Amino acid sequence: MKTKIFISIVTALLIQCSLFAQTEKLPVIKANSNQAQIQEDNCSSYIIWTILPEVELDVLKTSAKEITFYTDLDSISFTIDPKVKKEYDFIILLNEKDSARTQVRYEKQRDIKEHLSNSFDFFTTISTNKPENFDPRAVNQGFRHSFSYRMPFGKSKFSLSMGVGIGFYNYYIDALPKKVLPASMQLGDSYFRKIATISEPEISYKKNKMTLTYLDIPLELKYGKKDGFKVSAGAKIDFLVNSYLKFKGSDFIFGSNEDIKIKKYNLDHLSKVQFGPIVRVGWKRINVYASYSFTPVYDADAGSKLNPLCVGISITPLY
Repeated sequence: MKTKIFISIVTALLIQCSLFAQTEKLPVIKANSNQAQIQEDNCSSYIIWTILPEVELDVLKTSAKEITFYTDLDSISFTIDPKVKKEYDFIILLNEKDSARTQVRYEKQRDIKEHLSNSFDFFTTISTNKPENFDPRAVNQGFRHSFSYRMPFGKSKFSLSMGVGIGFYNYYIDALPKKVLPASMQLGDSYFRKIATISEPEISYKKNKMTLTYLDIPLELKYGKKDGFKVSAGAKIDFLVNSYLKFKGSDFIFGSNEDIKIKKYNLDHLSKVQFGPIVRVGWKRINVYASYSFTPVYDADAGSKLNPLCVGISITPLY
């Protein structure tokens, strides 16, 4: 038993001596005041630093290459070469009795450009709660492009992203808003009239597309590894900036044998603002994308609704 106790005491003493020897090798500066000043890269302004002997290791994180500590009695400087060494330890001896072990640690400051990203969304718009006679085709391709600024939560895999985007939503429909038609053809109570019922013989057409353009502000909570699975969920608010309907087909206005083209801007009864959720799930840059609008495309005066559900593929940066 005595032998074990003796070995334990000797081991503890050796450890203490080793730590003391390591401490003795460190540079030492003296101070009577617990307030010091730090100058980075010869900048004219200074950082105020509180000397804390009670802290086991007090760390200054910096991206500067030249660092100088000034106490009321002394100073010490470091020229940092991150390719060679990133951590520099020294001792501040406060009032000739309290040792404050201090470390200068180089950490690269992330450029703001590293937080900026852009996304490309390719989708089809599915019309839910659609108006009477509004009969879109199966695929209504659309496109959205957004820029965002990502704010990481420390070193976790979570981040918050906010930005601005512009989206183009197309509806290839088999109907026309009554306001586009001559007064004699504006029959019925519904806001849309099916093209087949407008005149006899039945009208043929090559294109009938309604396009709505929105400027949007998205806010998303993101999770993901830089080279692996990622998911984001949030919401966006959309502001209508442009709308038009484009028709190319038989001349139902004058009854000629020639095709006519109609392009009408600033369509009636459209809601100016939309709001809804947005979700992405994917691997690396490729994601499945979905968004929905709780707010109808048409206002109450149209007697119609239309809540678009967009589903498609999203190309996003690695993060």
